[in-house]
Amino acid sequence: ILDTYTTGLEMFSNIRRFFKFIHWLYLQYLLNTALYMLEPWERLLFSTLLIGILSTAIYSAFVFLPHHVRSLMQLIS
Repeated sequence: ILDTYTTGLEMFSNIRRFFKFIHWLYLQYLLNTALYMLEPWERLLFSTLLIGILSTAIYSAFVFLPHHVRSLMQLIS
């Protein structure tokens, strides 16, 4: 029973450490982008736009990049 209890505490500790790490990453994001100076609604607007732009770029890379690479490989060979 004692081993199960300590394993549960270790798991709780790992989960807590994970959330502290996520919080630390969020604070680094705020500091590196200077978003800590903005009001919450401005932060939300900026983050939403950033996520939208990044997701569009990633989607475009997955959709169009293979075709461009294939065309480039045909041009080279």
